[in-house]
Amino acid sequence: MSIFAKDEAGEVYHTYSSYARGLEHLLGAYGVLDLTPKGRNEDGLSFTMAWVRHHDRYAAPARTGTR
Repeated sequence: MSIFAKDEAGEVYHTYSSYARGLEHLLGAYGVLDLTPKGRNEDGLSFTMAWVRHHDRYAAPARTGTR
């Protein structure tokens, strides 16, 4: 995330940047996870937030043969 500001003369200033960590306060889920005993439990993941999946990208559920 980057933040910019423009002054009255039209000059643009780069005032803030954050890469990877530093944006947790914008992610509501992290605030809740940080309160739990295991926290984010990201140890051993290939990258932080590797646990996030799109609802349509999970493995297909096993079929039980009944409906």
